Order: sequence, then structure tokens, then C-alpha cells
Amino acid sequence: MKISRLRKPVGTTLGIALLAACSGTGTGVPAASSASLGAQHRIDGAASSRLSGDYVGKFTDGAYGAGKATASYSQSQSSVGGILTVKYAKSTVALSVALVAQGSSVNGTTVAGTGSLYCTFSTTSTYDSKTHVMSGSYSAVYGCTGDGGTFTLKQKCYYKGANETVLPANGPKPC
Repeated sequence: MKISRLRKPVGTTLGIALLAACSGTGTGVPAASSASLGAQHRIDGAASSRLSGDYVGKFTDGAYGAGKATASYSQSQSSVGGILTVKYAKSTVALSVALVAQGSSVNGTTVAGTGSLYCTFSTTSTYDSKTHVMSGSYSAVYGCTGDGGTFTLKQKCYYKGANETVLPANGPKPC
């Protein structure tokens, strides 16, 4: 008899507690409107130089000669990565790029893979934020022994992050 008297108050208390937990005012899972990505996960949290964007330019390679290049780079804080394609007279080479921007220096690794050819290059460059030009050199560190060259890439447009303003009129436009 005592058990049946406790069931109703315990059941009512438990029901009220569950309803209160579902109201969204507790300390459980936050509402979707309060969720956000941290700066380390957002491209718009990039460093002062906006390296994200599309580039065009030229390469002079020790093995292939002169070539025309297009690149698409993305930047998150100081990390820059993307795809680079260079069209030489007799071959087109696709490269994966991983760079670190520190001030005007943009250095890192470029990897080329064409058919059975696989080469890794050490890349050293500078980015001029006034002219929006990245220029530098590269040299083979794996495969393609002795190969290397120079390059110049002009930023033709940039990728605008969600919270960024448009660059001044004298620079590249949003892509």
C-alpha cells in the first residue's frame, strides 16, 4: 500500500524534471543557434596576407623549360595549400602544394605526380601584398634529382571568408 502512494509523487516529480530538461534552459546540449566554429577551423580567420585565391603565372624549370601556371590556394591561419598546374611545351604537370606563411615568406613542399613520376620539391617564396605576386624557387628533395626552377604567380582573385571585408579596389577581386 505504501508503494502505490509513492508512485504518483515520484512519477509526477520525474515527469516535471524531464520536461524542464527539454526546455533548452538547462546546461545540457546548447541550442544550434549558439554553436559556432572556432577560429582555427575557419578560412576567414586567416593571417593578414590573404593568400586564398586563384593565381596565374609562369615557371622556368630545369628539366621542362618554360611553362604557364594556374593555381588555386586556400589559407587557414598560416597554413596554405592547394593545387598547382603547369603546362609546359610537351607536358602538363599537376602538383599538390603545402606551404606555411610567415610574414612575407611562404615556404613549404610541392609534390608532383605524373604517371610513374613522383617528385617532392622544397619551395621557397615571398608574397608581395602590394602587387599580389608570389615569386620564388624550388628544388627537388626526392625523385627528379637535380631538378628545380623559379616561378612567379600573380593573384587574380581571392576567396572571401564569411566575416571578411572586400579588399581595396586596387587589389584582386573576390573569386
